[in-house]
This record gives sequence, C-alpha cells and structure tokens, in this order.
Amino acid sequence: MTLNILVPTDFSNDAYNALHYATQLYKHQKCVFHILHAYDHQSHFKEDFRTSGTTKNLENFLNDRTNECLLETYHKIIADTEKNSFHQFATVSKNDSFDKAVKDYMAHHKIDLVVMGTKGETGAADIFVGGNTIQMVKRKLHCPILCIPKQLDYRPIFHLGYITSFKHSHEQVSLSILKSLASYHAASLHIIHICDTDTVVASQEKNKAELSRYFKAIAVHFHTIPFEKSKAKTLGKFAKSEKLDVLAMCYYPHYFLDKLFREPVVLDLSIYTEIPLLVLPSQE
Repeated sequence: MTLNILVPTDFSNDAYNALHYATQLYKHQKCVFHILHAYDHQSHFKEDFRTSGTTKNLENFLNDRTNECLLETYHKIIADTEKNSFHQFATVSKNDSFDKAVKDYMAHHKIDLVVMGTKGETGAADIFVGGNTIQMVKRKLHCPILCIPKQLDYRPIFHLGYITSFKHSHEQVSLSILKSLASYHAASLHIIHICDTDTVVASQEKNKAELSRYFKAIAVHFHTIPFEKSKAKTLGKFAKSEKLDVLAMCYYPHYFLDKLFREPVVLDLSIYTEIPLLVLPSQE
C-alpha cells in the first residue's frame, strides 16, 4: 500500500521540518509526498516582487518564484532523505487561497494524511490562534491532520496517546491511521479518559469495549485520570509522565478539542511544543 501524504508549505523552516518529520515517520513505507504551495495577492513573496525590478506582472512573478522554491524544496528533501527508494515527491503550485487550494487538491487526489508545521512565515502564532493548521481542522476535510511543533526533531515512536470521552463509538471516528501508525512502529497505545465526573454510563463502557476489540493486535493501556484545573493541563501532565511521542484526538465541533483550543492556558503548555498532535476526523 502506498500512502499519499499532503504537506502544504510556505517555504519556512517549520514547514520543511514537518515534511522531513513525515519522511522519517514513514521511512520504510511506500509514500508519495505531495508538497503544495498556495499563493494569491496576499503572498509573502510580494515584497520580493517590489524589490526585484522585474518586468513580469505580479501573477507571473509569484508563479515563477513558487516553482523555484518548490524545486529547491524537492532537491533538499531528496538529499536529506538520501534518495529513499520508498518515497516519491510531487510538487504542486496553486494560485488560490490556502484553504481553497488544499480543499480543491484533495477533491481530486486521494490523500491519506495531511502534515503541517504549526508556525510559518505567514505569521500564525501557533495552531491554536487562527493559523492555517487549525483552519484545516475546522474545515472538516475528512482526513487526519498531523501537526508538527516548531523545529521538533524526529524521534522513534514508542508510545502513542489517544484522548477520548468514550461518548462516541469507534465507527464515528477515523481511527485507521492511528491503528496503522501503532502497528507500523510496534508502539503501545495509551487511551486516555479525563474524568470530571463520577458517573460512567453504559454507552461509555460499550464504546470502551469496542476500542479494546478494534485495537486488539496492539499493546493498549487504558487510563482514567482525574481532572485538574483544566483539561489541557491535565493532559499535558499525563503526556509528559508517560513520555508520549504522538498525541491523537478526534475533532468534534463544540466538543473537547474545540474547548481545549479555547482554553487560555493552552498557549502556555510546553506539551504542544514537544509532541506532534494527530487530529482525527469524525464521521459525523
């Protein structure tokens, strides 16, 4: 099986780091990495245009500049991955807004995973304050999104975490990428429930049992941890104590992830600068 991985880039170090991380994450897996740059009249290359003295119009300049940078990125990743025979790279230039370009490309290509850096030249402070990454999450692309923290070096994957309330059945969540990632790396999976009430209803127990069956071929550990001040702090403390290498959660509008993003304390948590976040799409 060949994985198709979309890696949007603004040609920042953080975007390139996300691409390189993805190549290491699937080092021995056949993959096609689709490296996409979208540009429009708001492009950060406009300053280059003003100082270039070129006779080209803005659109042609941006198109040529984009293709030059994509070619540079292509040659760099080929060299940095030592021409990994498992990997192929396709470069894509789109004259459109970022979100429209990504959505349009995914409508015409089978993409299994989107990988993004959490900060880049476009000025988003991080994934929690309206940047491109969180916009992709909220667009409901029906595709997992792996968010790579700024300048994070790849390390072997031993422990994956999945945060859940057990309020949704596994059929409502796209867990296949998490399952395959755990199998591929022979990693253990820590399923985490933050408990802010003493009541666990029968449906939650049923969904927990379903998860146990779904991940039966994987070393699974269930954890119920008490709520402390905020879900973000509680989760951050657990992730560090268990040395999680990737943290996964499903995005439900107006549910946990949305609330987590809106907790002011989340901006101060070092967990989000140390651990990749895998956002799983819901089937709702």
